[in-house]
Amino acid sequence: MNFYDNINNLISAFKQTNEYTEYKALKEELKKTPETYNMLKDFKDKQAELQMAYINGQEPDKAKQEEMENLYSIVAQNSECRKLLECEMRINVILVDLQKSLGDVIEELVKF
Repeated sequence: MNFYDNINNLISAFKQTNEYTEYKALKEELKKTPETYNMLKDFKDKQAELQMAYINGQEPDKAKQEEMENLYSIVAQNSECRKLLECEMRINVILVDLQKSLGDVIEELVKF
């Protein structure tokens, strides 16, 4: 089996995890309620902006942080949104584990 076949197998295995299938189902369910879906999308867009600011070395001002905390409070009150965010956190654990494993292998290659 070649390397790229293994990558495809890994992708297939990831898509079969409970976390992935649950996330997809929750997201599709949220789409049935556009108001709720758009509220969560708005929160996630703003969250991504904030994360990019951190990555670029910019400290967000206090007002922006408070806005995000308030938005999170509103989003988390919705049980469907909260379930999706919790599922997303579980997926992130899987991805961090994968990233660490790949990082360990890469470190072996570049470390002398």
